[in-house]
Amino acid sequence: MFADECKRQKVLFAIADLAALALAFAGALVLHDPDGAIRAHLESADPQTLAECIVLAALLWFGVFRAFDLFNMRNGSRKEGVAIVKACAVAAGLMLLAGFAAHLQFSRITVAIFYALSIVSELAVRGTMRRLIQQFYSSPRISIPLVIIGFNPASQLLCDSIQEELTQYEFLGFLDADSPGREYRGYPVLGRPEQLPELIRIYPCFEVAVVIPDKPLAEQARMVELCEKFRLRWWVVPWVYRSAATGLRVDTVGLIPLVGRRGSNIEGLNYLVKRTFDVICASLLLILATPVIALAALAILISDGKPIFFRQQRIGTQGRRFEMLKLRTMNSRAADLVHRQYVQRWISNGHSPDANGNGAARKVFKLANDSRVTRVGRILRRFSIDELPQLLNVVRGDMSLIGPRPALPYELELYQDWHRRRLEGMPGITGLWQVSGRNQVSFDEMVRLDVQYLEDWSLTTDIGILFRTIPVLLRGEGL
Repeated sequence: MFADECKRQKVLFAIADLAALALAFAGALVLHDPDGAIRAHLESADPQTLAECIVLAALLWFGVFRAFDLFNMRNGSRKEGVAIVKACAVAAGLMLLAGFAAHLQFSRITVAIFYALSIVSELAVRGTMRRLIQQFYSSPRISIPLVIIGFNPASQLLCDSIQEELTQYEFLGFLDADSPGREYRGYPVLGRPEQLPELIRIYPCFEVAVVIPDKPLAEQARMVELCEKFRLRWWVVPWVYRSAATGLRVDTVGLIPLVGRRGSNIEGLNYLVKRTFDVICASLLLILATPVIALAALAILISDGKPIFFRQQRIGTQGRRFEMLKLRTMNSRAADLVHRQYVQRWISNGHSPDANGNGAARKVFKLANDSRVTRVGRILRRFSIDELPQLLNVVRGDMSLIGPRPALPYELELYQDWHRRRLEGMPGITGLWQVSGRNQVSFDEMVRLDVQYLEDWSLTTDIGILFRTIPVLLRGEGL
């Protein structure tokens, strides 16, 4: 409906972002460039090398901005502003590290000024771009009146989406025979679908979205025929919408449109990219983490004896079982009955139950004040040091760095059919729900986040989640 327009907007915002960064860099040089050293270095550099460095820097910022989902945020919300501050901080930090690695000499004050100006220029340029687009869409030659046939949750969701996006559509209201006099967010039900000719007299060129997925197919076909009769451009939400809780995917083979349930995006070449990224990063992290694992193992051995490692059966991709490795944090004779009961309450009730009965919210799948956890184990769990041996699982191919939480075999007995969608990808050490600020969530919400991750996967998403995992660990919130 307006997907192509949104793609074009993303390209415009990407160009505007690069222009804002160039302005910020020029401003930083004007405000602080001791003895003109940076400017002189740039002027004396080989043009080809300078061009390559600019392209690499632009790709770095582009990747970070995409990881923070900034190209999908174009509405000027507070969330967009916070994401810009975070993305600029990460990108500036990466550029600083790259400069040190390349032995480049530059003023740290200049970098700090550039970081501050990048935030200001990004907010200003994006605000200007947004106003220009809105002014462009408001032109009578560009603006397209839109009417939705149907008054139901699906049509209201479409109304919300239109209002949240920058679109050329001017939403007029709904047409529904069963809801006269009602309204949603100030938009009224204008009458029955048969009143389309009256709207045509007022708005000669408008479009119609037929959003009645619960109605019989014959009724949906009648609405389409009505639009065709008056030569109106129409869009329709198919009846299968109600059967796909997490959305649909539309493909075209030749001239034949195919509509199906959205599935995991980690397949084909995407799987190869993700697997390569996992192996390289996990191997490097394992080398760095080896001293920490050795010290933790020694602490476990001294305080509680053997065994040092805890091995547990977990469920991987498409229900395949594997043995997950962790540092032992519980008494060696601890039974899992308490945990089984906790899991049953959590999944059955749809909420994370309070293990102590005091009404306080607890983190997903973390029992509060579990008596089975040792003193050393509490420290290891707090900073997720006990999870580090899972890097071996990643190298072996049982797990990924990023993905859904590994399921336990006895969980599957309690799963609803749609819950099993989280098994379409490899489980991960960390995941979207752990870093979204929403790790005190219901089981259903956690599954939705897992499915969202699988459907929308990209390498930049994985990189963004890894960066966002670091502060979670440093705050001692665990995974």
